[in-house]
Amino acid sequence: MNILLASSSPRRKELLLQIHWEPRIVKSHFNEVKTPEEAEKRKSEINHPLLSSFAGPDLVCALNALGKAEGADRGEKEELPLLAADTIVTVDGKILGKPKDRDDAFRMLRFLSGRDHFVKTGTALFYRGRSLVTVTTTEVRFRSLTDREIEDYIATGEPMDKAGAYGIQGLGTLLVEGIRGSYDNVVGLPLTAVYEMMKTLGAL
Repeated sequence: MNILLASSSPRRKELLLQIHWEPRIVKSHFNEVKTPEEAEKRKSEINHPLLSSFAGPDLVCALNALGKAEGADRGEKEELPLLAADTIVTVDGKILGKPKDRDDAFRMLRFLSGRDHFVKTGTALFYRGRSLVTVTTTEVRFRSLTDREIEDYIATGEPMDKAGAYGIQGLGTLLVEGIRGSYDNVVGLPLTAVYEMMKTLGAL
């Protein structure tokens, strides 16, 4: 099964390979929104019907996923399904993006220590003139972390390119006490949701 993936994330590529789909990476040109306020403004400007039901953090990742899909360089591969995604971490409605530096990563992980948070992935799928956008949410609970544990984890370099400053598929799994919902979603792509979207659009 061949599919276009408008993402440079190696984690998303690995997840698709896991279910024996062959992702072809395509570049996308889109300026992402970072806050619900930015997303609401952009939503009102473009007035896209696929975004009408989304608000708050859900709107942020839904709009970004849709924008990445629309901005993808598909070239001659128009007949293949095109997938784009955007993953964010939220706590009490506040969005935690990728850390700017090690100090920012420390603040994020200290903030998440001993707390529940939500990982949301907006997913957009285009196929033969039809499109869908969904948001999948997983609840994650961190155990209580010591400052030394946080510092040692940051020293590995793993947190620096990940929303919320951790990767559950790597050493970050040691920070997690439990999850409720899709594990793949926390990694960066909810495979079951994508599979259902593919069926709905007749791509399978």
